[in-house]
Amino acid sequence: MAFQLKLTPIAAVIAAFASIPTLAQTALQRVDAVTVTGKSSPVLDIENADVGGFGASLAKTPQSISVFGSDLLSATATQSLSQLLKLDASLADSYNTTGYIESLSIRGFLLTQSANFRRNGLAISNYAPLALENKERVEILKGVAGLQSGVSAPGGLVNYVTKVPQKESFTTAMLAVDEHGGSKAHVDANTMLGNVGVRLNVAAEKLRTQFDHANGSRQFASLALATMVSPATSVSADFEYHRKSQPSVPGLGLLDSNNDGVGDTLPTRINPRLNLNNQTWSLPFQATTTTAQMALNHRFSADWTARVAASTQNTKINDRIAFPDGCSSATNYVYPGLCANGDVDVYDFRSEGEKRTVSSWDAHLDGKLNTMGIKHSLRIGASGRNIRDALPPLQAYNFVGTTNIYTPIALPADATPLDLNTNSRERAVEGYASVTSDLTATVQSFAGLRVSRLNRSSERSNGSRAVAYDQTITTPWAGLAWSPLTSTMLYASWGQGAEMEVVPNRSSRFVNYGQSLPALKSQQTEIGVKWQANSRLLLTGALFSIDKPFADDVATASGIPLRVAGAKEARHRGLELAATGRVTDALSIQASMTALDAKFTKAVDPTLVGQRVTNVARVKTSIFADYKVAAVQGLALNALATYETGKTVTADGSVTLPNAWQLDVGTRYDHAINGKATTWRLNIENISNRIYWREAPTQYWGGIYLFPSTPRTVRASVTVAF
Repeated sequence: MAFQLKLTPIAAVIAAFASIPTLAQTALQRVDAVTVTGKSSPVLDIENADVGGFGASLAKTPQSISVFGSDLLSATATQSLSQLLKLDASLADSYNTTGYIESLSIRGFLLTQSANFRRNGLAISNYAPLALENKERVEILKGVAGLQSGVSAPGGLVNYVTKVPQKESFTTAMLAVDEHGGSKAHVDANTMLGNVGVRLNVAAEKLRTQFDHANGSRQFASLALATMVSPATSVSADFEYHRKSQPSVPGLGLLDSNNDGVGDTLPTRINPRLNLNNQTWSLPFQATTTTAQMALNHRFSADWTARVAASTQNTKINDRIAFPDGCSSATNYVYPGLCANGDVDVYDFRSEGEKRTVSSWDAHLDGKLNTMGIKHSLRIGASGRNIRDALPPLQAYNFVGTTNIYTPIALPADATPLDLNTNSRERAVEGYASVTSDLTATVQSFAGLRVSRLNRSSERSNGSRAVAYDQTITTPWAGLAWSPLTSTMLYASWGQGAEMEVVPNRSSRFVNYGQSLPALKSQQTEIGVKWQANSRLLLTGALFSIDKPFADDVATASGIPLRVAGAKEARHRGLELAATGRVTDALSIQASMTALDAKFTKAVDPTLVGQRVTNVARVKTSIFADYKVAAVQGLALNALATYETGKTVTADGSVTLPNAWQLDVGTRYDHAINGKATTWRLNIENISNRIYWREAPTQYWGGIYLFPSTPRTVRASVTVAF
């Protein structure tokens, strides 16, 4: 009954849309249009992606790009960033856990939450829970993205593309449940109001997991509008609201088996239900995000077009957790890690009323011209973003006692806010240009340049330790492609990126805690091949090398280190292979393999040089296959298999995660009930119920955490097109 009451707003929205006569009549008469628009089956037919910036098809761009369409996300029951990451071997988790903001690494580099994410090409912050209900596809550019995004981490760039209004009216409703008692309702409605296209997505979800004390809820709504104001000009707008409330599940750590004060041994007993944030006073992590975007597109002629777009994103967060970290009950204080018997210290952390805002804009001109018989495609533009983090004056991070991972105990709360927060602001104004030139019938050149003027400032919430700097950064990119056959392209590229770091706001661990550090440059070299094996199947391969500078800690007389920009460097060299599309009319695949050699080439500590970067798999594979059963019309079977090996946990490489594999399976049945297209889905994640350590990230403040795999989970859903 409680879930039904929560769905009342959705029922009201459905009723409102149903009252529009054109929608009701057209939707019933055009079930075929609904089926095509909804992409209920994974056709894997995406040919282009906006994230690359050159306007070429995926088969003809000298970049490594993956695209996950809404059809693929539905087929795999993907509901989170962690689930999405399993679809590509170059992607990986980084401190991804239930009830908290998820992170992403590409080619072994952790993306920056405030710089490496886009929504319809405009900058957003990923420091907010992800909602996929209104996303048509997720585009991922692998490698440096200095040309596309200016100052950002070198791993790549993520662009979320939202669903837009369609010409045909339709409404689809989906109900989903899982074995833990979770449930979700989602409605996707599309219609025309005069000459304005309207698309509405609303969802409500009751969140239930295998973890103790980790139940939550979320509500989501988005509205997309589009219209032609003239034959050459279109205007679109997009609004999104997302609220999520759920207790976080913290990670565990290595056990200090030799009592030297540093964790060195993986716990052998894994309790997949354990949540150390299970205190009577534990409060949920809460985030409310509103996003608004507007865009104007104008065609001057057959060869020249322009686009102007702007967006704003506002996120309000209550970050609360009983956080386990370190251990003081042994002879030597343990950090990072836990005591040998499983003891771990717990801190009452609360940062209430955080406000994070991002405003961004972009204006560019696309055109074609001929010079001396050579055809050129140009893009010239300017963009800007303003990022502000306004945190509460004080946060609580108070030691409340010691618990045990095998026999957790109740501890008292201490929510007294005593620690100063650090507020920050970043402003960037950028100019960029790129050109694609047809040098011959088979040779193309690609070149681009972005100039970023960056202003970064930070200060303690009491006004002390104010730091500000201005910096101008240029990030070039160049590539050359040769197509000996129409179906084949070989390419080579080189590019630069730039990234800045902020010292963690921990006064006990850093002299310059909370300070913004100057941006530093990374660079990448890549060679690759793309082969359009048939009209629906694309095979790709790439070899790459990326060099990236990091901040590192220098000892001081106080015993607390000073974090210095550029004191450490890493080199990631790897091979990527991928196949995406339809092998036959019945069989579709999304398969990839990545072999990655990620090592430090420079560090303050000389023993770190030559060591592998932690939490980066040496080899990872991912294979998704969907097969339509000919004997039963409308029936399809699918499976997703993943495997990875070589993830180190400690900086010296002495601890490595065991090899990990997982198999997810699913089935789908499409048919009609009373003339309405209906899709039934059943998905089983981790069908073998293997429990293993999934990842072991080292956080930027030095903590090392362990996260287990998700136990076997059954999900079922039904989608009906009205």
